[in-house]
Amino acid sequence: MQATDERRSENENRTLWKLGTLPPGLITYYSTTKPLDKSWHVLGLGYNPSISMDEIRNAAVVHFNGNLKPWLDIAMNQFRPLWTKHVDYDLDFVQACNFGT
Repeated sequence: MQATDERRSENENRTLWKLGTLPPGLITYYSTTKPLDKSWHVLGLGYNPSISMDEIRNAAVVHFNGNLKPWLDIAMNQFRPLWTKHVDYDLDFVQACNFGT
């Protein structure tokens, strides 16, 4: 019970949520998960312009974490096609979102 109380107090000012859902998830599943090889999950496509296309092609999952999401005008252009190739711009609700292309 003490560990649960300590974890609760770590988020007393909701500071964990400032970093998204990952920190609370790490606390929730603490000691029940296993690390994955880095090549399995490429992250940083929303903030790291130096990720190579080879690294992306070899990954099972790519993650647009960071502020430069591919659907925003501020996106890094070299990574935008990884997302836009999966978007059907003919759909009405997609057009209503006014995504940059």
